[in-house]
Amino acid sequence: MIPRAPGSKDDTYIYFLIAGLIPWLGINEGISRSTTSIVDNAPVVRKLPFRSELLVVVPNASALIFEAVAFAIFIGIVLVTQPLPRMLWLLPFAFILQFGIQVGIGLFLAASYVFFRDLTQILGFVLSIIFYLSPILYPAAGRFEKYFNWNPMTPLLGLFRSAVLSSAALPEVGSIVFLLVVASGVFVSGLLFFRRAQPTLVDLI
Repeated sequence: MIPRAPGSKDDTYIYFLIAGLIPWLGINEGISRSTTSIVDNAPVVRKLPFRSELLVVVPNASALIFEAVAFAIFIGIVLVTQPLPRMLWLLPFAFILQFGIQVGIGLFLAASYVFFRDLTQILGFVLSIIFYLSPILYPAAGRFEKYFNWNPMTPLLGLFRSAVLSSAALPEVGSIVFLLVVASGVFVSGLLFFRRAQPTLVDLI
């Protein structure tokens, strides 16, 4: 279902917008805080013998908790005007996939930031581009739909909207499989990259 434009008396668009903004804010917060997590906790990394990956996991888990609270409030508001979403069971699945993507990217960026301290400035610019290339403010429809479908944010946001909005349809199976492959690949790649770089991190921070 394509939402109406902002300014319409129909509340479909505002629900569509919020259901996309909440996960984006969680992703943005988690990835941004992950990037500097190793350098910000340099004394801990130097002195304590523990898995440095946890320093990346914690900010992402924190961002996800706040996101879950925001969704709980949002669902309560939605229930005032709409019936209970039929596919609410998809919400934990969407959270798991988002967490895997965030942690994978966070591990890669956290290790890279130790070597390239200007990375945070570049990251802010890249995240801004991704925001406008994702179906957050508008649906993935029309002649550009095929390009949106290559963005993992498209099926991820589709899962969240299917979970919390009664009017949203379930994403296609192919897009969910694509999201699963991307989430798994990003997580594993980020973890391998981080562990490969880990022996040199202590010397550089």
